This record gives sequence, structure tokens and C-alpha cells, in this order.
Amino acid sequence: MSRADAGGTHEEPDDDEVPSPAPLRRTSVRGALRPAAVDFYDHSIRLVPANLVWGLGLIALGWLAIGVGIRPALLLSPLLAVPLVGIYRLAGHASRGEGVVLSDAAAAMRERALPAVALGAAIEWAFVLLVTNIQIGLGSGTALGWGFATVAAWALLATIVYAVVLWPLLGDPARRRVPARSTARLAALVVLAAPGRTALLTVVVCVLAAISTVAFAAILTISVAYLAIVSCRVILPEADHLVARLAARPREARR
Repeated sequence: MSRADAGGTHEEPDDDEVPSPAPLRRTSVRGALRPAAVDFYDHSIRLVPANLVWGLGLIALGWLAIGVGIRPALLLSPLLAVPLVGIYRLAGHASRGEGVVLSDAAAAMRERALPAVALGAAIEWAFVLLVTNIQIGLGSGTALGWGFATVAAWALLATIVYAVVLWPLLGDPARRRVPARSTARLAALVVLAAPGRTALLTVVVCVLAAISTVAFAAILTISVAYLAIVSCRVILPEADHLVARLAARPREARR
């Protein structure tokens, strides 16, 4: 039984972006790497199976792309967001110093399935559209086309950064009852509040993911869960403190 099931029925919070009771201490991207490795080692018996479920889905999509075509694989690829949000739920528990129970991944997949697929599809659509625009702009051979491609490239980078920030918040156990639309809005606010840190995290995540893809077994069993913990250790404290500051503003204005 997961914690979500054991907790019974609760009233919905008044504030859509309620932070955790005790906001986590902020950490740098570099400072998150070693503790994330320790967390992964301590909870590997739960994280590896969750990572493997995602990896099997990736293999299935690969076979679909080879056997049927790339378009059906792209159409179904947002479904990978469902096991992904389960991984981030476990990573969120580990980052918050809580016990990690494998059934919590299943609970997250059940609770966040529809918003995870919808957000995954939106991000994929934006990615494909922007990459296509970059190709068209660069292939035009004109200054206007190059400018168009440059704008699309910056938008693509912003989309990738946003996605890296969004998933820790969507899987965050402290925000499991927060509506997905509020989580998506909070992700944008975190990017605006900490652009340097979120950009650096994105670079680290992309580099490590690329290295893991070369060692394919790693991304199937280890890398996604490890990167999820790194991301949670950086993003969740930023979100906690940002929401606390936003919540304190009306009280300060009344004084």
C-alpha cells in the first residue's frame, strides 16, 4: 500500500502551490551530484525496477519505430511520461529524506497519468515544431530565415529547461494534490526565478543522459532515476522557497 492510499481522504488545500512544511535547504547543481548518488545507492532496490519499467517502454517504442514507422512511435512516446512521473515521485521522497516505497511510483502513475501524458505530448509537440522551424530557417539561405532559426533555437532551449524543471515538481510528493496546471505555472516561475541554476542543471542532465544513451544499459536501469534525484535535489528547494516568498508577500503588504 502506498502512502497516498494509506493517508485516506483529505480536503483540497486552499493554496494550489502549498510548499512542504519545512522548505528544503537549497543546493548547487554540483552539490547535488554526490548526495544523489548516495540516495540512489540507498534506495536502488526500488529505483532500479522503476527505471527498468521506463526503459522497457523505451525499447518498445524503438521496436515500433523500426517495425512500423517513426510517426506511430512519436505518437505513442508521451506514454513514457507515465512511468517517468513514477520515478520522479520516488526521487522526490528520497530528496526530501523520506522513505522510498515502490508502490508510491504506482500511486503517482495513477494520480498523474493524464496530466503527465498531456504535458509530455505538449513538450514533444513543441520540440518537433521548433526543430522543424530551425531546419527550415537554416535551409532558407536568407538572413530572415537565419533569424527565424535563431529565435526557434532559443525557444527550443527554453522548452528543454522548462521540461527539466517541470518533472520534479509534477512528481513531488509534497505537491501530489496540487493541480497540474498550477504545477506547470510554478515550473515557469522557478525558471524565471533561478535561470542560471536551472540552465546549468539542464546542461548536466542532458550531458549525463547523452553519455548514458551510449551505454544503453545504463539509461534502461540507472540513469533516469539518478538524474531524477539530482533534479529533485536542485528544483524542489527552489520551488519551496519561491512559494514561501510568494505566500509571504500579502502579509508583508498588510503590515
